[in-house]
Amino acid sequence: MEEHAKVAILLDFYGQLLTPRQYQILDLYYNSDYTLGEIASQLNISRQGVYDGVKKGKNTLKEFEDKLGHVKRFLKHEQALKKILSDLRRVKCAGKVRDGEIIDSCIEELEKVINDL
Repeated sequence: MEEHAKVAILLDFYGQLLTPRQYQILDLYYNSDYTLGEIASQLNISRQGVYDGVKKGKNTLKEFEDKLGHVKRFLKHEQALKKILSDLRRVKCAGKVRDGEIIDSCIEELEKVINDL
């Protein structure tokens, strides 16, 4: 996954744990796609101040993820659910409702996801 997208996801999960100013800077940079200069102009701070805020905020988000692991867990669940959906579509397309092996696999995957929540 691209670095920019990773930080945007981290911001979604942990953004409210940042200071309001850090959140504002990162939101403008990663979600609204503003340049450092545009953010500096809007917030009346230097471009270097924005750069430092982005760097510090990004590091803080990564520290939260290292300690809490919510994004990693979310992405793991998302992948498992996508696999289950794909398997169920295969069963439906094949018309093999009696195909117990695939259905059992889907049930096991769902149970894992539910137990891990």
